[in-house]
Amino acid sequence: IPRQPVLRRTDRLLRIETTSLGEFCAQVLTPYSLPVPLGKLEPGTYQIEVVHVLSRSSIRLAAFSLTVQMGLTSTNAGNYAVGQVARGSIVAAFGVRLATSTESASSQPLPTSLGGTTAVIRDVTGTDRPAPLFFVSPQQINYQVPVETIEGPASLTLSNRQGETAMSRLEVVRVAPALFTMDGSGQGLPVASLIRTQANGNQIQESVWRAMPGGGIVPRPIPLGPQTDDLFVVLYGTGLRFRSALSHVTVTIGGVAAQVLYLGESGGYVGLDQCNVRIPRSLQGRGVVDVTLIVDGIRANQVQLTIE
Repeated sequence: IPRQPVLRRTDRLLRIETTSLGEFCAQVLTPYSLPVPLGKLEPGTYQIEVVHVLSRSSIRLAAFSLTVQMGLTSTNAGNYAVGQVARGSIVAAFGVRLATSTESASSQPLPTSLGGTTAVIRDVTGTDRPAPLFFVSPQQINYQVPVETIEGPASLTLSNRQGETAMSRLEVVRVAPALFTMDGSGQGLPVASLIRTQANGNQIQESVWRAMPGGGIVPRPIPLGPQTDDLFVVLYGTGLRFRSALSHVTVTIGGVAAQVLYLGESGGYVGLDQCNVRIPRSLQGRGVVDVTLIVDGIRANQVQLTIE
């Protein structure tokens, strides 16, 4: 059995040489392992040669190719959780050299090739489906999991304009609830709007934030208004739409159970879902309160509103 491997690198050729022998192996076909640290390799295909060097000659033990792919991590675009993604949801994938330019989709339906980059999801049945793309850049790709994807283990393969590929393992599920936030961190002030219904039937749309004079935004204290007003918050997220039943969706605001009137797709934007919730009047004067959404027993990222 050869021992003491030495790695010699020449561009895309990796030559592994052994020069000394270890114990004698009586059974020629007995398998053995020969661990060789290869160090950091750039993405691409390498030719590997394993050679045993003798005093006057050498013996070629093996020759094969090795493909190194770019690293890739897929996360829920709402809360950046790694692991499970829902079919039909928006996913943010991070890596290096994922695209050769930065581009955003400008029309619907979304393209499946953007800036020369493509994304293909292979589901548990072995079926390949191109993923619609929102955005591509060298370090980040935003895509939608095709609605037809079968739930279970899956893989994502990205290919850029230069033919370089990156792969990520996925676990596709029915729901993976996440709420978008104003600062994109998955915490704090949610991407949301308020709808106030007055006694005369008028509906007024209001904001959950206000602009600062020097730039930036801060939470807007929400006035509940007179007793005759009904106030609703519309929370926007992804991975929500395939909930089993509305009765299996719960929302608490400041620890108080709130009535959920709707949870499903939000029209006008691919992969975007919304949850319409009545704000309990008992919260008046509470200040900053936590908003907790649970869909089919799965908790979304917690966000905060400010109640005047």
